[in-house]
Amino acid sequence: MRDLRSLFLVAGIIALAGCGSLNSSSPNPQSGAASINVSMQDMPPTGVDILSFQATVTGISLQPGNVPLMTVQTRMELTQLQTMAAYMGTISVPAGTYTGMTIALANPQMTYLNDSGGMMMGGSCAIGQICQMTPTMMASSVTINGAPFPLTVQKDTPLDMLIDFDLMNSMQSNMNVNPTMSSMMRQPMTGSSAFGEMDDMIGQIQSVGSSNQLTMQFAQGMPSMSIATDSSTVFENFDSIGKSNNFTGLAAGQIVEADLQLMAAGVLHATRVQLESATAQELDGIIVAINNSTQFDMVVMNEGLSVPGIGIGDVVRTNIQAGAMFDVDDQNLPISGMSFGSAADLAVGQMVRVEPMTAVVSGTPPQVGTNHVRLVNAFLTATVASKINATDFMANGLPAIFTSSGLSNMRVSTSSQTDFDGVSGMSGLTGGDTVSLRGPMFMQSGNLVMIASHIRKR
Repeated sequence: MRDLRSLFLVAGIIALAGCGSLNSSSPNPQSGAASINVSMQDMPPTGVDILSFQATVTGISLQPGNVPLMTVQTRMELTQLQTMAAYMGTISVPAGTYTGMTIALANPQMTYLNDSGGMMMGGSCAIGQICQMTPTMMASSVTINGAPFPLTVQKDTPLDMLIDFDLMNSMQSNMNVNPTMSSMMRQPMTGSSAFGEMDDMIGQIQSVGSSNQLTMQFAQGMPSMSIATDSSTVFENFDSIGKSNNFTGLAAGQIVEADLQLMAAGVLHATRVQLESATAQELDGIIVAINNSTQFDMVVMNEGLSVPGIGIGDVVRTNIQAGAMFDVDDQNLPISGMSFGSAADLAVGQMVRVEPMTAVVSGTPPQVGTNHVRLVNAFLTATVASKINATDFMANGLPAIFTSSGLSNMRVSTSSQTDFDGVSGMSGLTGGDTVSLRGPMFMQSGNLVMIASHIRKR
């Protein structure tokens, strides 16, 4: 069972937009307005391991007055937000005092592993089976009236609000969804002017502009947004297509992976932009079964470009073509001694990225062929079992997708590249702590090892 909490980040920079009186449905008036950045971050009934959960965020508004914080409905896959926040935009709102916030959701879709010990979905989902369903929403919206409300928005004063969607507590025993959310205000990160970071953001470049700006459509469901680069931005892998590893290597249509920072006034700054493909479609997924030395099944989490016949949350059978390349998106993490060079290094629970090189073969499940398998950051929530040394610890309480495959614990290795959230570092972790983990995951002598890029203490 996973502690699935997604974070919608409503990052709010509220800046004065002008003077004038407010109507009677507006909050307690003050002169001016401010801009608010919006983002999102992420528990199921016993015996259910939720592999993918999607929902459409149809609206976010401040009360009183239904002051909107977003203008475009956004469909998101939420489980991957356990260790990151998804920025949803910045909007100007009138200055004043607000007593609450309403978040509206619709059209949930879920993929899960039945580890309950009995049949589910009226007998259509057997024990150990991965199933998909459309759960019933018991409420179409949630209003948050507790902290940080009441909230006073002042002229030209930046705000950054984080909305935490608690999927575990939202899921009912009958598999209905009664949305449970909370919120908090965030300050800039220690030693930085950034409010938050979003790593491994996969998507397609829509346009490349002047002044080192690009526009990117994110696979994670976030709205298309403008991204700023500068002399500190690292560009990688563009030389593989004969281009320079700098801003001039960017082109519309490229599939890239970016690490982003959310700055004041809703500016997204890229710290890293890595070319994934100049033309090919890509699928990110969590491996749920290894059928043989040339075939595995995965649940799709992201699509770099829409692949006809395949959707987020679908199980896809991947056939590894002869001579396929295996590599690791290590992001300069210390992975020396770890191996991911062939199908023998695949493991259930790993997150991989594949390039479909053949047409989708329809069926249950649909199948694709690939000649490139890349290990990318996995994400999960687990428990600190014991510390091994100053940098490593053992984690247990793994999701059922692991334990059903005989993997009950995992070694987690940290380094100077590991970002800690909610805890100062390894010294602040103790046995029994619940942590959300992110990083590439390897099999080493039959044991799971994660090289952690991010650890968030719950």
